Formats: sequence, C-alpha cells, structure tokens
Amino acid sequence: MKEFLQLNRNLKLRMLTMFLVAILNSSILPNMTIYYSRYFGTMVTGVLLIMVSIASFLAGLYGGHLADVYGRKPVMIGGGLMIAAGYAIAATMNSPWLQDPHVTFVGFLIAGVGASGANPAEQAMIIDASTPQNRQYVYSISYWIVNISVMIGSALGGWFFRDYLFELLTGMIIVSVVNLCIITLGMKEIEHATEAVSNSLSSLLHAYQEVMTDRRYMLFLIGWVFAGIISSQPDYYLAVHLGADFHATTILGVHLYGQRMLSMVTLTNTIMIVTMMGLFTRISRDWSLAKTYSLGAALSALGFASAFVGDRFWPLIVSAIILTLGEMFVVPSSQTLRADMMNPARIGVYSGAMMAVNPLASIIAGMLVSASGLLGNWGMAAVMVLCGAASIGLVVKSARMPATY
Repeated sequence: MKEFLQLNRNLKLRMLTMFLVAILNSSILPNMTIYYSRYFGTMVTGVLLIMVSIASFLAGLYGGHLADVYGRKPVMIGGGLMIAAGYAIAATMNSPWLQDPHVTFVGFLIAGVGASGANPAEQAMIIDASTPQNRQYVYSISYWIVNISVMIGSALGGWFFRDYLFELLTGMIIVSVVNLCIITLGMKEIEHATEAVSNSLSSLLHAYQEVMTDRRYMLFLIGWVFAGIISSQPDYYLAVHLGADFHATTILGVHLYGQRMLSMVTLTNTIMIVTMMGLFTRISRDWSLAKTYSLGAALSALGFASAFVGDRFWPLIVSAIILTLGEMFVVPSSQTLRADMMNPARIGVYSGAMMAVNPLASIIAGMLVSASGLLGNWGMAAVMVLCGAASIGLVVKSARMPATY
C-alpha cells in the first residue's frame, strides 16, 4: 500500500479509469457477437466484426501518432468523448422507444474507435508517469485491477445483457462520463521528450517507418506475437479441444462438460491472479526482466500444451495453474521491457505499433484451429512449445540489444 500511495497522481487515477473501462468493456463487448448474430446472421456478423477490428487497428495507429503531436491527455479526452457518445447512441437505439440494430452497430463502432484511439496515449501516460524502478510494480497492479474489473463486468453482462440491455447501456454511459471527468479534471499532462512533428498523413507514415527500422523493438513485437498466439488459446483451440474431447464429469454435484470446463479454467486463472499477483510481483522483484519473461513464457507454453493433451478435470486444473503462473510472470515483465525499449520521443507511436500484435496473433491462432485437424492434440501441443521457445528467444535477444535511437 505504501508503494501505491507513492505513485504519481496520474498513475493512481489511470488505475481507477482502467478499472472502470475494463468493467464497461467486459460487460458489453463479449455479448455483442450474440446480439449481431440475432439480427444480422452469422455471415454478416463476421463481416461486421472484421470491420470493427480494422477500424480499431487504424484508430490505434493514428491515436499513437496524435499522442506524440498533441500530448496524452487531449487524445484520451477525445477518445473518452467518442466512447460516451457511442454508448449514448447504442442506448438510445435499444430503449423502450427505439430499436435499431444498424445504428446500434454504428454506436459501438464509434465507441470502439474512441477506445482504440486513446489506448496508445493511455499506455504512453503510464510510461511518462512511472520510473524504471517502479514500472514493473505499476504493470503488475494494473493487471491485477483489470482482472478484478473483468470479473465484475462479466457478471454484470451475464446477468443483465439479454433482458436489461437498455439499463446496462445507460449504466455504461454514466461510467464512461465519470471516466471522462476523471481524465479531464484529475489528470495532468506530464512533460515528455518529443520531436517536432505534424498530424499529417506523411508525418504519420514517417513516424511508423522509424519504428519499423528499430530492429530491437521489432524483434520484441514479433516475439510478443508468438506469446499472443499462446495467450489467445482459450478463445481458439482450447475451446475446440474441450468441446470435443473433454470427458464429462460431476464435481461437488455440478455436472461439467466441455464449455463448463473452459469456464473452470478461466475461473481458476482469474482467482489465482486476483489472490496471488502481489506475491509473484514480490518474488520476481529482484530478477532480471529477461529471466522473468523466459520463465513465464515457458510455463505458459507448457500449461497450454498440457491442456491440449488433457481430457479430464484434475489434469486440466493443473494445466490451468501452470499457465496462470506463467501469465503472472509474463505480463508485467513484458510490458516493462516494452516500455524500456521505446524511443522517449516517440512513445505514442511505439505504443500504437503494439496495436498490431493482438490482431496478428488472433489471425494466426485462427489458422491453427483450421490446421488442428491435421496436427491433432499432440501436434497443437508441440506448436505451443515452439511458440514459447520462439517468443523467449526473440524477446531475450531484443532485451540484450543496445538502443539504436
């Protein structure tokens, strides 16, 4: 608690806004696929989700550039206004007086673009307000806070989304407005290194060209793509594997089948992070970041690999414990390494470049699901081990390289 109280005011407020935004996102967004499928069908829904992903990716790139041009706070305020406006449109179109799923999609698209556009500025503000000495602690506690809020948000969405969507969206408008007020009235722009740049398209392209010529950072990003392939598996092959191969059983009177077993893995993961993250932060405090990352990535890869060849309750719970141990080492160390590698004058753009990692990892994870018919469970387990080894090799190599900016 003492260490938390000593943090910069912006960091403490950022953790509060992170808590609110994660509740907002986790209560609504996971259920929107069901919403769109009900009104548009699965084929159109797929197209809509691709549109959202592309728009969010582009917004993240541009938002990172704007964070370097205008500063972090103005971009965060702009993103917050778009989020509030998007949810207001969506709520209006799902009210007792109006129902229009087409305009609802537009509302959520606006909110998604706002959130993605603000994300690099938010990441940059964390780096501006933290120090190399407390940065790993900051990322650890941030990750802990996000997991708590996701638990709350998921429960809210599960209980209220179907029957009380208007009321839920109204609540989310209030949350987004509160979040915007915290940013506007509470946070201060921190002086940061910058270079004279404009907001033109040519300046944007030049800025990201500079990032792509930073070999150290690009090696890290590629290594993080491999890590992203591993961490995304609950939404991809792990769900497929449990649905097809899990031996249904009854534990303490609760009948567990594939889908419920996936929820048990997720529940185990969340409970461990919420209750044990502080302990693991203290354990790894004096380790090198490369060592912490290597151990975490290895445990994550082995945890998912063992889950892919497991088909019964207790072995899968053990796998969930192993992969969660890895996650608690990987996330803070990787975020700290990433921050240390950024050019101080281009932190917004460097943060924006990170927006490409999750979409790319998701695409590859989806391709692996298609290939799993040929690879089988053991083949997919081997792929996880190879991804873990590749991630460790690339990240550790990048961590040992000197800065080129």
